[in-house]
Amino acid sequence: MKILFLTVLIFLNLFAQESYKRGEIWELERSNFYFENDMYFDTDYDYTAGLRLSWLFHIKHPKKNIYDISPLDFGGSSTYRSFALVNQIFTPKNKEQKTLITDDRPYAGWTYFETGLHKSSKRNLRSINLKVGIVGPLSGAENFQIFLHKVIGAQHVNGWENQLHNELGINLKYTHKWRFLYSDKNFFESAIVPFGEMELGNVSTKATAGFSIRIGYNIPKDFGVSSIDIGGEDGIPSYKENLMSNKKVWSFSFNLNAATSAVARDIFLDGNTDGDSHSIKKERIIGYTGGGFSLRYKRFILDFIRVYNTKKFNSENGGHDTGSIVLSWIYN
Repeated sequence: MKILFLTVLIFLNLFAQESYKRGEIWELERSNFYFENDMYFDTDYDYTAGLRLSWLFHIKHPKKNIYDISPLDFGGSSTYRSFALVNQIFTPKNKEQKTLITDDRPYAGWTYFETGLHKSSKRNLRSINLKVGIVGPLSGAENFQIFLHKVIGAQHVNGWENQLHNELGINLKYTHKWRFLYSDKNFFESAIVPFGEMELGNVSTKATAGFSIRIGYNIPKDFGVSSIDIGGEDGIPSYKENLMSNKKVWSFSFNLNAATSAVARDIFLDGNTDGDSHSIKKERIIGYTGGGFSLRYKRFILDFIRVYNTKKFNSENGGHDTGSIVLSWIYN
């Protein structure tokens, strides 16, 4: 983890120096801190915990030949760059057994650095993200879960000796979002944000389609809030509308989400790429539903998302709930 963090700092410093030479201006737009866990719903297995810290920068005077994502033209657009550090933990249901549990998912941790490029127009958002990190003991997931369980007084976990072994993880993801806003003069507003994603790599290869609906007061003029794995970066403003919702002190909304994924590869179920690890037969189609709320006061934002997924592998008894708390700060 320390080596990854130092590498990220060096990378960001070199990237900032090169951007300054090109005459670009980078403005820190937003920071997001995610804490995902299933303890909110009194469970402690499957995808059981996730941490993500991200920074979103607005790039003024971008060089088109560097930042063009695709030849598609949606009119005026803004350019954003995002950087994030992420840790995720996956465990079987039985925490007491020390030997390998053959009919449940493997123990696994995934720690990675993520960088994204985002082009935001009034109705469309295009994002491409690269994830680079480590799956296995070097991810630090075992030590982090032991620490977290001590803090919250949860059951000690005995089976980490059976986790996936170390493997470099590289994944590329493209996300496209559409935004349709409906205003109501009688206090409430609503927005619908459909999206599609394609992810390719040795950690995950899948296609996802879904949508989110937001209903509330002075709702953000952005492309919505999402969990770590589905929906892309939080709070990217639509073109020339980023300051509109901030003119009022308060913002509040209820959020509904739904998505479906077709999965070709999932290292946390299929096991290490070399085939020399525990694996379990996965489900090819997974459904997700969720709901929650967003609350903003001035520059501070609190989001809560509840995500229910259908079962991910054949021998699983049913689906699983995970909660996401996202704390954000807007700088502009």
